[in-house]
Amino acid sequence: MERYGSCLCGEVTFAATAMPSIQACHCSMCRKWSGGPFMSVPCKEARFTGPVGRYASSEDVVRGFCSTCGSNLFYLANANGIYAIPIGLFADQAGLPFRAEIYIDEKPDYYAFANETKKLTGSEFEALFGGK
Repeated sequence: MERYGSCLCGEVTFAATAMPSIQACHCSMCRKWSGGPFMSVPCKEARFTGPVGRYASSEDVVRGFCSTCGSNLFYLANANGIYAIPIGLFADQAGLPFRAEIYIDEKPDYYAFANETKKLTGSEFEALFGGK
């Protein structure tokens, strides 16, 4: 399903082919990057326009951000080309159920979600989808 959105300042816009789900990443890198669990929508493809900065956070992953306002725009796994785009950037967030938690073995004890979700450890996730 085609979804649209923008960063905080609106200078970066995007169109993405979203998979119908939301996932939370609990890894230490995503928590440092987003300030908490990284709540995102996996997208098969995405097209961004505007001042997009890129940062290779590992040899397997590129993270995108707005060069103007600093909003996190995406996590891109090089191995499979899947984008994880923060749920808060989407103009329409309806119809996207919270389905999965990844890197559950790195989740700190100070928060928990009430939803029943599929839970994958870091090694389970990496075996299925590629690196961190």
